Amino acid sequence: MYATARFAEKTGAAVVPFSHIRLPGSQGYKVTVYPALEDFPVGDDLVDTTRINKIVEEFIMLQPEQYLWVHRRFKNRPEGEPDIYQLPAKKKKRRQAV
Repeated sequence: MYATARFAEKTGAAVVPFSHIRLPGSQGYKVTVYPALEDFPVGDDLVDTTRINKIVEEFIMLQPEQYLWVHRRFKNRPEGEPDIYQLPAKKKKRRQAV
């Protein structure tokens, strides 16, 4: 996704990464704001997108269990490939007659 680079390019806005982690027991969040990205965007969609995705991945790895894994980014699969989001079918329990 190159939207971050495009917005920065069109507006001249600084891109300031931040992370947030839920604290235990509903105590709130720990928010960390990082320095604005330097030399961003560079104008190459692949380079800019790779940089942003790497930052997002680093933030996810801080607390992976808190990431919104229900986001189905790879919805479209090549024909014949299995749906990577489909849960395995549950076995139905038979009720026994009493």
